[in-house]
Amino acid sequence: MIDEEGSSVWASYREAKRIALEEPDSPSVEEVPLTIEELELAIAMTAAASGIPETGMPPRASVHPSRRIKWSRWFYRALVVLFTALVATLLWWGNKLVQQN
Repeated sequence: MIDEEGSSVWASYREAKRIALEEPDSPSVEEVPLTIEELELAIAMTAAASGIPETGMPPRASVHPSRRIKWSRWFYRALVVLFTALVATLLWWGNKLVQQN
């Protein structure tokens, strides 16, 4: 049973490879190679018809913005809060010591 499955897979592989490498009898109009200019024109026309800008894909930074700026803002805000709390605590502690003496 295993031999039959293996041979059928191998036969399918060989058949697919034969079909892929087989030369067509006559090239159709669509299979004739185009020049670079013709390809660029076809791409531009297809893009214009579908509403995609000619420049292609947008920059990755605009699609996936970095969170570094967001986190750095929160980091600096936390530092300001901690510094303010430290100053307020030291002032309170200093007043407390002065009142005791």
